[in-house]
Amino acid sequence: MSSEHLVGTSIPRFTFDTPTKPGNDFYALCEGEQPLVMIFLPAFDHPVTREYLTHYLRPTPPAGRPAGLRGALLGPDGGARHPGAEFPFPIICDAPGVLYSYLGVEQARGLRSWSFAAQRIYKTAKEQGYRYDSSAPQILPLTLVVGHLGKVLFTHSGRSQTDLPEDCTAIREIAREVASTLAAGPE
Repeated sequence: MSSEHLVGTSIPRFTFDTPTKPGNDFYALCEGEQPLVMIFLPAFDHPVTREYLTHYLRPTPPAGRPAGLRGALLGPDGGARHPGAEFPFPIICDAPGVLYSYLGVEQARGLRSWSFAAQRIYKTAKEQGYRYDSSAPQILPLTLVVGHLGKVLFTHSGRSQTDLPEDCTAIREIAREVASTLAAGPE
């Protein structure tokens, strides 16, 4: 399924593992007053993912993370650990890549996915000893806003490796905008 055709469809019910708890119900995660923002990332040890995880862990001035923040981070690996970190939302481990495949998470080769921010992140990672194959396909981020029973309300396929919400405030604003658009109804 291509990600641009997801709006209006429902993600089938499934169970998922987090780094600390197996067998969680996806539909239970979708319940709540505000929609759920799902961000699909490369592997959890990937430099871009590590960079954005630190952004999501950073408190938002003046009083911490926005109230009512509902999100989930997804990674195609099972090693999603960030020692000592309290994430503001669940981390879903998709080791077999089932969701990535089902939802059509895109990959790009070469410079197409290398924004200036990604180049800076890779340069810093390389200085710290990270090695990567620059010609290997890179997962591009996918951001979904999901409502009750897994209904996809909004989708954004990243055009570069860093085309995803910058921080928790941005995640909350995406959810708020989608919710207000839905509340306003068709024009």
